[in-house]
Amino acid sequence: MLRTFSYRLLASILVLNASFSNVVHTMPTANHHQITLRIMTTSDVHGQMLNYDYYSSSEVAEQGLVKTATLISQARQEQPFNLLIENGDLIQGSAFADYAVAEFPVTKATHPIIQALNYLQYDVANLGNHEFNFGLDYLAATYRDSNFPVVASNLELLPSAPAALREKLVKIAWIQRSVPQPGEGPSIPLTIAVIGVMPPQIMQWDQHHLNEKVNVAAMLTATEERVQRARAEGADVVILAAHTGMPKSTDNPDDSEQTGWLLAGVPGIDALLLGHQHEVFPGTSVYNRLSGVDSENGRVRGVPAVQPGIYGSHLGIVDLELHYGQKTGWQVTTARSEARAVEPSTAIDSKLAERLQSAHDATLAFMQQPIGSTTQPLSYKTARWQPSSAVQFVQRAQLWQARQLITASAVEELPLLSAAAPFDAAFSSSDSATEISAGPLTRGAIGDLYRYPNTLDIVKLNGAQIKDWLEQSAAAFVAASESSPLLDCWRYLNSEVAHYNFDTLLGLDYHIDITAEPGQRIKDVRYAGKTVSNTDRFYVATNNYRANGGGDFPHLDGEATILRGADMLSDVLLNYLGSLPQGVYSEELQLHWQVIGCGGRI
Repeated sequence: MLRTFSYRLLASILVLNASFSNVVHTMPTANHHQITLRIMTTSDVHGQMLNYDYYSSSEVAEQGLVKTATLISQARQEQPFNLLIENGDLIQGSAFADYAVAEFPVTKATHPIIQALNYLQYDVANLGNHEFNFGLDYLAATYRDSNFPVVASNLELLPSAPAALREKLVKIAWIQRSVPQPGEGPSIPLTIAVIGVMPPQIMQWDQHHLNEKVNVAAMLTATEERVQRARAEGADVVILAAHTGMPKSTDNPDDSEQTGWLLAGVPGIDALLLGHQHEVFPGTSVYNRLSGVDSENGRVRGVPAVQPGIYGSHLGIVDLELHYGQKTGWQVTTARSEARAVEPSTAIDSKLAERLQSAHDATLAFMQQPIGSTTQPLSYKTARWQPSSAVQFVQRAQLWQARQLITASAVEELPLLSAAAPFDAAFSSSDSATEISAGPLTRGAIGDLYRYPNTLDIVKLNGAQIKDWLEQSAAAFVAASESSPLLDCWRYLNSEVAHYNFDTLLGLDYHIDITAEPGQRIKDVRYAGKTVSNTDRFYVATNNYRANGGGDFPHLDGEATILRGADMLSDVLLNYLGSLPQGVYSEELQLHWQVIGCGGRI
């Protein structure tokens, strides 16, 4: 693949595996030379190719690779000496990606997402955990036609793995560039090594696809080995594309899944590309308790680092100033990190959009296909003051996946609860809300029920902690001085509490007494007919946003999490529906919580 730069830089990509012998250079005569190498990265695009929401049938102002593509073009014009790296979770997580899995003939034709990356001239792709969701054969077919190497430095393919995947993956992606000198001197070679790692937890999350086919080494161990080898084999610049983040809201950096802080300490890394957590770095404060993290300038333990959000919302940029000396070779002198945002005013790349049009049209038709049915309406309308069929559909789907995770992990047996909140409820009878009629369910309807890119976490709490959780949810009501008719409950809803912060816990029976003082509103909490004591222990299935501190609920800061799922919860809902007999949801609504103060028992 050739790319012509404004000052006639010839770039050729040399892709080799980890056994690549030392790079031989023709030594230039220049004593000194300086350039800027711009490293651009996307991560966690999750199949969001277009700036379009297939669930709400509307355009999205600040997402979509067709918009990120415009930022890529602009960034290339600013710094013609550049490379573009995709950092994982690319082919899963959207209606567009679901269509490709279900209906696109990927064994015969180039996957539309890979078509897009080829058009944008990506230089390297790293794999994320969600690349493995559909099995190794699908993974191999998807990346078969990529015009760029696919790096997987901590993945070992066993003999039973597809041969096509073995032919495609590399341990180190080598990029050989020639840097022209001013005047008539010979070009100066620049050798770049890109190392890519992913969470080893894929062996748990996708064990049914991966057992006896692959092994995954710890990210830190593999990175140390590959960086040392890359330097020994002649790398002038080493870039680590790590599909991982860093521990949030803690000063403890030790985490086998979110390993970014530890990876930054590996000697020899010039730039660190992060992902997996959907955060924007530099720019977020969630890592500030970790020592050596500069969230304003994008440094982790002195290493320039970037994480570009989700769905193409940002383009990650790391600029390395490189100085060449005959005796020292190439050296990084300074660096700058930026997460450049897609704005509502950012234009789309119309040529890319045209290339994706046929797949977009097919996705629109795909979304209208029935995937199951429900015997009762699923509504969030009144979910702020009475049990909701839509919330319970989500809760039951969470229970379904949580039981699988618990069984696979062989943890101790405890009662299992499920916490969820309404996403599109109402504060008054005139407000609109998500309401799905009984009958056929489409993919669009499922997406309307769950609009956020959350995954499932399971937390372990005692009875006192769970009551604290429910007390905070009870802040969703303003105080009532006396009991009122049920139809007047609307006026006691606290509009300052977002719908998604009103959790209810399926598996418990309890009352919310809004005539009581805040902090003393949760009454008569029972499990299986017995009063819950402060020392009783439970598992609670919830989303990763809540489990990791979202909403500032007590005892939920990530420390209580014992298991994590890998699938987006919208996909969990789809899979749960598919697991039911004939794909029919027929569970009756459980009236397991009641509000005292606006009508008494529901």
